[in-house]
Amino acid sequence: MNKNNNSLATKFIKIFIFFILVTIIITAAATYITQNRIYYNQNMELLAKVNTFIGGEMNEDIDEFAALQEYFDAHSSEMLIPYEYSELLDDYFLEFRSAFKKNYPDSVFGKDVRYDQLDDETAALYFRYLYLKYLILFDDIRDEFKLDYAYYIYPTGDKYTMCFMFDGPRDEKVVDGQSYLDLGITSYQEPSIHENLWAAYNSGMPAERMDAYDNEYGHVYSYPTPVKYGDKVLGVILTDINYSYVNGSIRNTAIALVGLYVVVLGICSAAIIVYVRKTMLKRITVLEGHVQQYAREKDPAIADRIKTDDKDEDEITSLSMEFSKMITRLHEYMDNLTAVTAEKERIGAELSIATEIQASMLPRIFPPFPERKDFTLFASMDPAKEVGGDFYDFFMLDDDHLALVMADVSGKGVPASLFMAISKVMIKDNSYSCSSPAETLYHVNNQLCGENDAALFVTVWLGIVELSTGIVTYSDAGHEYPVILKKSGETEIIKPEKKKPPVATMEDITYIDCTLKLEKGDTLFLYTDGVPEATNSDNELYDMSRLVAVLAKSAGASPTELLPKVRADVDAFVGDAVQFDDLTMLAFRLEEQS
Repeated sequence: MNKNNNSLATKFIKIFIFFILVTIIITAAATYITQNRIYYNQNMELLAKVNTFIGGEMNEDIDEFAALQEYFDAHSSEMLIPYEYSELLDDYFLEFRSAFKKNYPDSVFGKDVRYDQLDDETAALYFRYLYLKYLILFDDIRDEFKLDYAYYIYPTGDKYTMCFMFDGPRDEKVVDGQSYLDLGITSYQEPSIHENLWAAYNSGMPAERMDAYDNEYGHVYSYPTPVKYGDKVLGVILTDINYSYVNGSIRNTAIALVGLYVVVLGICSAAIIVYVRKTMLKRITVLEGHVQQYAREKDPAIADRIKTDDKDEDEITSLSMEFSKMITRLHEYMDNLTAVTAEKERIGAELSIATEIQASMLPRIFPPFPERKDFTLFASMDPAKEVGGDFYDFFMLDDDHLALVMADVSGKGVPASLFMAISKVMIKDNSYSCSSPAETLYHVNNQLCGENDAALFVTVWLGIVELSTGIVTYSDAGHEYPVILKKSGETEIIKPEKKKPPVATMEDITYIDCTLKLEKGDTLFLYTDGVPEATNSDNELYDMSRLVAVLAKSAGASPTELLPKVRADVDAFVGDAVQFDDLTMLAFRLEEQS
């Protein structure tokens, strides 16, 4: 016999040809493909109709909806919509109507005064009501058609980034102890995943297909429909339905196929067992014995024995030859393992040195100004990897002014640490030559943008404390909000007048200076996002509420006591979960004695 006649494929194909071609390929595959095509088309048609209905509601007064989107884009952080809002629509409308009658006593809204002619206060009430009206519309549509999500998004200006104006899974934010919707959330929409979304937005035409994706919000089909305002596309309506191949027809077909499989497999299995036992299992058992012997003895001579024991010409022989070669290659690998291990140890030693170098760049001697009794200062930085991108700094500009810096470079590892070193030096140098924190960040931003091929950026909070008065002039470049821990134990989260982007994102960003006042005994707490975003094994965030709580419980603690308390609380929350981000903190207290 030739080699083909002795191959395992030839021996098995006579037994399984009818079973494979008729039972599996024709019946199972054809039914599966056909049913799923029908399922796909039916659901795409449903979502298209739902989107058309929502779009029709928007187009009834598209001018007003465009104005709502423009207002939302500029004021989403101010539109405080309670987290439980379903019963508030009428209250919001009455509140707007009352304000309109007060401010425009002899006018009719929509006739004498349009929405674009309202004063700021009345406009805020009206757009809040209008936003809730559409939000409830999306909720009703989602519930009525049993959709996973129904939402509306529009581009933010950043490439492939969309703002979720009306969406399903809503985050919560706490303001003054009250729970509100966290509006204006943006998200990068990967073009390879959301191909039809971007096609609909760019063309202004309904999509020809649905996007399918699987993430933390579920496994869904998503159908996009653009909303047009004249020749401009305002945004995209999307409706999502659960991705499932289990329906009645597929289930019934599967039951019939199982019955057929049982009959065929029962007959075939008996014949196969007899055949395989005589022609194959004995040779495989011999090969298994050789492999087990090698596992015990590690004798390379077993490779030659495997070659001589199996002299057939089929796949089992090929497998035996591969095991023989594997044993030979394994011994060669073991010879090289020592050299590889030594190289890994060298790399580990270099990373350890890099960690020390980075740590030495940050101020580590505390107290840093022992002769000063009017303030106390302490800081710490724990990188997620051997080297990280977070950094802090502090330095005296003159006898009465102390600069405080807290920053976070995007990314991790060696690239982020190099960018961190450059950023730290630039911030310090410019702080001495510039007149304010905002001017310093302006110059640092332009300098970093000039040579930033890696497209890294850094969030920065830069403040200058006038020690004699406690007045802090600061500028925020996209960083986490500081917290003031007052002497009384009260806490206050400090937010700038307007949020600005991180440095190294684009040139000529004009940053703004803000001020805050520290009283004697108050502590200013700075940190990076590694603190509130520390995550436990249940994928829960530590978040700001826990941070503020542990600060409040630590009232009266000195900075050197405060930071370990916060770190201990974070560690207790995280438990055994891996630290994914750098964890950096700085505490400054204005002392009562001068």
